[in-house]
Amino acid sequence: MPTTERTKRLKERCRFKHVAGGEYVDPAVRAGVERARYVTEAHKATIGKPVCIQRARGLENILKKMTVHIQDDELIVGANTEHPDYFPLYPELSYFATIDMVESPYCKNQEEMREIAEYWRPFTIQRKGEFYFTQEELDVMYSATTVQPPMFVTAFSSIMPNYESVLEDGLQKRLDMVDTKIAEAQAQMRQSPWIAKDKLPYLEKIDQWTAMSIALKAVMAWIQRYARLAKNMAENFENDDRRKEELLEIADICRHISIHPPRGLRDAMQLKWFTYLLCHSIERYSSGYGQKEDKILWPFYKASVIDKTAQPMTREDAVELFECERLKVSEHGSTKGRQLREFFAGANDLFILTLGGTNADGSDGCNDCTDAILDATESIVTTEPSIAFRWNKNGRVETKRKVFNCIKKGFGFPSIKNDEKNTEQLIKYFNVPEEQAREWALVLCMSPGVTGRRGTQKTRSEGGSDLYPAKLLEIALNNGFDSFFTDMQLGPNTGDAQKFQNIEDVWEALKAQTRYAIDLTIRSKDVGRVLEAKYLCCPFISSIDDGCVEKGMDANELAEIPNPWHNLIGGNIVVVDSLAAIQKLVFEEKKYTMEELLTALKNNWEGHEEMRLDFWNAPKFGNDDPYVDSIAQRYYDMMADEFKRVRTYSGTYPLPLGQSVAGYIVNGPKTGATPNGRHGGEALDDGGISPYMGCDTKGPTAVLKSVAKVDTTKYKGMLLNQRMSPEMMSSDAGFDLWLSYMDTWHSMNIDHVQFNVISSDDMREAQKEPEKYPNTIVRVAGYSAKFIDLARYSQDTIIARTEQDLRN
Repeated sequence: MPTTERTKRLKERCRFKHVAGGEYVDPAVRAGVERARYVTEAHKATIGKPVCIQRARGLENILKKMTVHIQDDELIVGANTEHPDYFPLYPELSYFATIDMVESPYCKNQEEMREIAEYWRPFTIQRKGEFYFTQEELDVMYSATTVQPPMFVTAFSSIMPNYESVLEDGLQKRLDMVDTKIAEAQAQMRQSPWIAKDKLPYLEKIDQWTAMSIALKAVMAWIQRYARLAKNMAENFENDDRRKEELLEIADICRHISIHPPRGLRDAMQLKWFTYLLCHSIERYSSGYGQKEDKILWPFYKASVIDKTAQPMTREDAVELFECERLKVSEHGSTKGRQLREFFAGANDLFILTLGGTNADGSDGCNDCTDAILDATESIVTTEPSIAFRWNKNGRVETKRKVFNCIKKGFGFPSIKNDEKNTEQLIKYFNVPEEQAREWALVLCMSPGVTGRRGTQKTRSEGGSDLYPAKLLEIALNNGFDSFFTDMQLGPNTGDAQKFQNIEDVWEALKAQTRYAIDLTIRSKDVGRVLEAKYLCCPFISSIDDGCVEKGMDANELAEIPNPWHNLIGGNIVVVDSLAAIQKLVFEEKKYTMEELLTALKNNWEGHEEMRLDFWNAPKFGNDDPYVDSIAQRYYDMMADEFKRVRTYSGTYPLPLGQSVAGYIVNGPKTGATPNGRHGGEALDDGGISPYMGCDTKGPTAVLKSVAKVDTTKYKGMLLNQRMSPEMMSSDAGFDLWLSYMDTWHSMNIDHVQFNVISSDDMREAQKEPEKYPNTIVRVAGYSAKFIDLARYSQDTIIARTEQDLRN
């Protein structure tokens, strides 16, 4: 239960913007028009100006004119739209995504938004990006079958903002730094003698710094608008003395942080929230909640809660503030095209908060702020933000117990990432200094990125986007053609699989299809990166990064610390189990021919049930079976090696990342029957290395042993879903059993694990009477969702996961 009456009221009133089946669950949710209107006004007024100046004036116009509002009971204020029920639109990003929303029932101002969408059509990065690809390539990408559509079409991005520089410096100091750079550059331009090659580069830098200055001044004025609103409400409209005092305090907080760095926790929470809104949803849309919150807030928490030297408060006050933050995140809305709305089944967006791990000096990163955040998470019961916990052998047990308490209650989070393993990877693969590497946080569901004052990931064209392995295997067995879903040639001709003579022919066909898909999708990302830097400058985001300020560069262009990664979504284990079945039944035992198998697959196993059962009963990953596990090792090594062939914008190769989001649900209906015995259209495996649903029959230790055989140091991450018995987790020995399991997991150097703790009976009852289970939460893949917000198809896949009991 919420810890205070305030957060109880806020939760009851919360405008959740979750989607189910690609549609918003709350019928009141609408697309706001103000952001789109004001960015368009500014664009028309600044034609001919440098793009960075246009973008800065666009942000300035939005922040100057967009309606600001403060809701009853709020302690953290600020929103990205003119009304709490709304989410913003981004017509400058993708025409497809914008028009999809304009023509939907969610668009409140259809005529105006149609006009805005058409105005932006030639200016969008989608139209600019399409120029560099053939229609055949675009058709493959737009089908979302083997690869995700390009960033310049989905408009989906992710970012790790430089919260540290904002909280440590304050906005006025950032502005002073930028203005000093402008003055120094102007002086350099006027120094004698004139040397063109040395002086002319200052022209573009001066434009970038000027854009940063415009953006910072606009942000400071916008925060002052909230200060004036709070004061006006307190003095003229509020009759409750307690709320009047709160509003006056909010006014004081906003006045202070519009200029100065935070004094205590209330200031820091408010400035962090404003920074989040600007970086993730006002200047441009970017998913995620990339921050190590217990690290960046600890100095302010200590000052307010422990030392009581600034904005003194009790620990209970701090927990209430963290509950308020969770509700603000839950109410935060984002617009996405239909494909991505389906991809986030049951979710609002991928808000992933990172806790735990180590500090820069190697000491334990857990503190009482960590514990207070976890206490708020346990009490308020919301799906967002999800939490990732960095687990290491030195982490304190009392914090791990709080992690367990949240998992035991069925939230599906915190998910657990191996702290030492991921720190070592940042050092080894991306040459991150050790002290900085120790303070990583997740950019989205699974990918660690650096935090701090510079070098953080600013765009998803640096790291992100998807490849779909199960579909690649399907077309590898069909000479690159997809007869199940698109009726298109999706990849190169790799030969008639009926004539394959051995398992190596299957491997080679799969490798060729994978190679083509990787080249196409990485090329689209890097083209998008160049277009972002050229046409989608982000002057505020740039202004808070020390590297961008130092070099006079836009955040999209600067790549100081590479962080390239690319997701393998939905189907890794379908591929592994399929390869094992083909090898065993076709080429070793010769029970069936390739022709017979391909005929059965084409017919979706109809008329071939006995044969399907043979393939279904072939060795399955997750049971500590050397036969299939060796195939898994080869498969994951092959995929990693194929990514090593390419080099990205940042100058290095991307690491693959095995995960799923809701891709196993969305891509299942696009994928035909597979040789693991799966029917066409059925769900794929639900993680990056999770056993196929119901196929891990030898217990949880066998699962860990199978997973540990794969060399995941070659991967940015590897998602493992596990489902634990609620009775076991709630027993007196539950924590000790789970802690022993986690110690084993950690000793095996496995990257990740997350848990569902809910009984099949409860889920089936929730299907029958959903109104009785409004707060039942389940882990889908990289995020959690309310069970009743999932489609029946999705619910059934979670019920089908094997329930493990550590007592056995």
